[in-house]
Amino acid sequence: MKPTISTLAALLMIVAGSSAFAQQSDYQIWQDFRAEYNEITQAIDNAVSSEDISQISDDIDQLEADYSGYQDLINGAMHPETFQGRIADLRDRISGTGNNIDIVEELNERIAQLQAEMEDLRNQVTQMDEEAVALRQRIERSASNERRLSALVTQYRQNIEARDSFVIEFLEDLLSRYQAMDAQTQSDIAEASESMDDNPLDIVQTILSEYINQADQEANLEAPDYIRMRAQHAYFAEVWDDIGERMASTYASETPVEARQEITDLLSTWESSINNKLWNAISTAFNQNGIELPSFSNEDAFVTALNLFVDNAIETAIAQNEQADLELYQSFSDYWNSTVKGDWGEYLINGEVMTQAEIAEIDIKLGEWARHAEPVSNLMFILFLISLAVIIGLIVLLVTKKS
Repeated sequence: MKPTISTLAALLMIVAGSSAFAQQSDYQIWQDFRAEYNEITQAIDNAVSSEDISQISDDIDQLEADYSGYQDLINGAMHPETFQGRIADLRDRISGTGNNIDIVEELNERIAQLQAEMEDLRNQVTQMDEEAVALRQRIERSASNERRLSALVTQYRQNIEARDSFVIEFLEDLLSRYQAMDAQTQSDIAEASESMDDNPLDIVQTILSEYINQADQEANLEAPDYIRMRAQHAYFAEVWDDIGERMASTYASETPVEARQEITDLLSTWESSINNKLWNAISTAFNQNGIELPSFSNEDAFVTALNLFVDNAIETAIAQNEQADLELYQSFSDYWNSTVKGDWGEYLINGEVMTQAEIAEIDIKLGEWARHAEPVSNLMFILFLISLAVIIGLIVLLVTKKS
């Protein structure tokens, strides 16, 4: 009996030990799964790049492969949750995080591109400004040499025109960029703009400051130059009206109203700087061509002066009908058609100096002036006198013959 009892006791101890080992092994499996699951969850929360997302996705696949054979055990330990539910939750979370990271990376690329564009723009504007300053200094040094001065002024005007064209391209790019921007993109860029060294608002302010400086300092420019400046200002102001609010909200999200007003004030200062020289330059241009207009200091007064000059000329032509009236008409008509309309016309309209209707009104009056300025021919009166003399002569001859 003793050996039998001993044998049974040994068997019971082996079975009990095996059961305890099995319980400990199942518990360890659950603990390992939970630990790895938590590590992946933490990794998802810490992910910052698409490479991180790819690695974590592989870790989820590996987790599923390693523990799929223990689903029943894990399901029992997590009830009412399940093994597949936990895996699906990880995949959902990694998908959402991946989408967010894709958006951020795309935004970062756009910000980097925008920074590069702004840096390139700033460099080009700086280069053009330096060229303009150098040309201005050469013009001042060459004042005694008329031929050289003329060449430098021409080169300087070409530099200004090139700069204007470059700025227009920049404004058109801003216009297309911000008109098409949705609210979410605007919000995303606003959040990221704090990391930018320069932003479009800074560039706009720099450009406007240089334009103001140019208008204030130039002494060798003439009427067409200032008229073109007016057109450039009008386009700039129009674009700013369209996109200024969105740009200010995007790049100065904490103080958008103040930021927008700063640029609006610069636009007003620029317009005043142009006007300070524009009206005198236009008056001088007309005077140099024998046309003395009444004084004017704004666009309305300029249009009034033109109409008053033409109206007075028509009245004089009606009253006098002399050769001088025809000569004045021809002088004004030639200058009006070749220079004012031909060279300035587009800028006058775009710069809101004159409207198309106001130009057309002067054209109509020129037609009336032409009719009255043409001297009335004396040929018919002379022919009448000759005919009368011939008739009288014939009568005298007939009377003489009868006598």
